[in-house]
Amino acid sequence: MKISDWKRVLYALLALPACFGSRRARQLLAERLLHVPPREGTPRYLAAAGVSVPAIPLALLIGFLVWRIVTYGLFWDPSTANESWGGPSLAGAWIVHFFCALGMAVVAMWVLRPLTDLQARLLSGRVVAGTTVPTT
Repeated sequence: MKISDWKRVLYALLALPACFGSRRARQLLAERLLHVPPREGTPRYLAAAGVSVPAIPLALLIGFLVWRIVTYGLFWDPSTANESWGGPSLAGAWIVHFFCALGMAVVAMWVLRPLTDLQARLLSGRVVAGTTVPTT
């Protein structure tokens, strides 16, 4: 996981609200987070919003996993320690849950990568999958 993967997570969360902003705001978001240069052409907002449908839950899942593992000790209940994966110690349970969450976050980021690439192409007006986008 690199910094660019975390930028993709942030982009996935902000791309749908950016659809309601100005064209410059969308281009700036894609430039700053995904390093996609602006290009002439008609952005395809509805298609990009459709890509947000699976992208936003994935980004929220990644955020939840990171937050939950960071705060795992705050939710530790010693009365259920024997039932916890990696229990009965807090350290053992935290390690097991950390590696489970890490695996899920890596897979979610792997799935999020092509979604954010497609979103950026649709919003920047670039040609997508051999189709032509009319220029103004």
